[in-house]
Amino acid sequence: MNFPLRPEDVRIVQGQSGQGLQVTCLCGCVNWNHVEIKEGTWRCRNCQRVFTHYFPGLVAQVAALDRSVVRSP
Repeated sequence: MNFPLRPEDVRIVQGQSGQGLQVTCLCGCVNWNHVEIKEGTWRCRNCQRVFTHYFPGLVAQVAALDRSVVRSP
């Protein structure tokens, strides 16, 4: 795993509350974030390691690789 994350490092998952990106941190914590989130920084909820400083950009990169990602307006 590289930091900041590359699109290849995350999985697209469908949760009860919608579609999101999931990654398992080096500390072992599974992190999930909605694709609609507009906040810039995405951190591990356990060790606070920064995954990306621009989450919407990561979503756009993942969407370019996988057409199943719902793009927010």
